[in-house]
Amino acid sequence: MLTLLAMILPAAVVLITLFGVLAFGTPKPGGVTLFWRVGLVGLALGLGVWFLVARSGLLPPVPALVHQATWGLVIGSTLIVVLAAIGTALKRKQR
Repeated sequence: MLTLLAMILPAAVVLITLFGVLAFGTPKPGGVTLFWRVGLVGLALGLGVWFLVARSGLLPPVPALVHQATWGLVIGSTLIVVLAAIGTALKRKQR
């Protein structure tokens, strides 16, 4: 239970914040475009933090909670990218 909470809560906070921050612009992105932006930026953030924490050795050892939060962000962002791809396919089908 604690592992799921450690994966879901930080990822949800980061992804919701990304939706708010990336929703600004001229013209305002909406729908599929916003999902693509949030998913790809979240994926880049998650994989970047994972590389710094797990692979590079630049940071001292971190608690397991950080690894779980990182994987939660990567998994959540991947799901958003999949939803964006489905939305893009449905948009093209309507044309």
